[in-house]
Amino acid sequence: MKKILIVIAVCLFGFLTYKLIYAYDRRADGFAIDKIHSNLPYNPDWDIPVTQEQIETANEILKQPFHYLARGFQCYAFESADHKYVLKFFRHQRLRLPEIVEALPNLPFIKEFKERKAIDFQKRMLYLFVGIKVGFELAPEETALIFVHLNKTKNQHGTVHIIDRAGWKHVVEMDNVEFMLQPKAMHIKPTIEKLMAEGKVDEAKMRLHQIFDLLVTCAKKGVHDTDGALIRKNNLGFLDDRAIYIDSGKLVYKDSIKMKECFAKDLKRLNPLRMWLEEKYPSLVSYFDEEKMKAINAF
Repeated sequence: MKKILIVIAVCLFGFLTYKLIYAYDRRADGFAIDKIHSNLPYNPDWDIPVTQEQIETANEILKQPFHYLARGFQCYAFESADHKYVLKFFRHQRLRLPEIVEALPNLPFIKEFKERKAIDFQKRMLYLFVGIKVGFELAPEETALIFVHLNKTKNQHGTVHIIDRAGWKHVVEMDNVEFMLQPKAMHIKPTIEKLMAEGKVDEAKMRLHQIFDLLVTCAKKGVHDTDGALIRKNNLGFLDDRAIYIDSGKLVYKDSIKMKECFAKDLKRLNPLRMWLEEKYPSLVSYFDEEKMKAINAF
């Protein structure tokens, strides 16, 4: 009976521990400080030339605390205390095997699984880092990336204080993590909704124009976004004076996007926005269509 009670106690303790960890994980939106750290070695392919001025600008922005904002498919995002900037850390747990899998014995079928997954993760990381580099180097205005840090450094950055969704504070050594820094952008639909509610129809039209202007400008540079859910995932946004790509992780250089036929086909990704306008603001649909034709005819 005593042994049975011990087993029951151990099981109960394990269950309660699991529930506490699960509850915290949900409260923190899956964020944990170890998930933004990696053991990635130095890779010259990810070297991005930056000026001393760019480093100092980034360091000045990073002096303020950053509060948890959201979790994307690729990154955790934190908003600066002055609400002007977004600091993004890569979700490295999506780019490596879980520790529990790494700890499994290297039996033939397990070893084969590990090797296969390692290749998959390498491809995923390559795709992501290429996109970030393309955005920073070829489309800096169109992505508004202030700073990108893909290789670890020494004595280039200090620390930043971040507060996660659960309210826990963390100190991050920025030289030791991969990160991006951007101005905080406004999402498309809330922006247009606000303008229309205020009767600012011309300004709403200008925002639609800025979206097409962004896509035309990038296409002429050969910069193509491969994300088919551009609108649904809120990967486009507005700064005060222009539209930008909020997420540049799926950008590639693609020479064919400079061709009229290819560009026109690519604009289908904006169809969900047109459908939304039809439902909410039918008066803007004809302007949307006019801007679309102007964009196509720009090639």
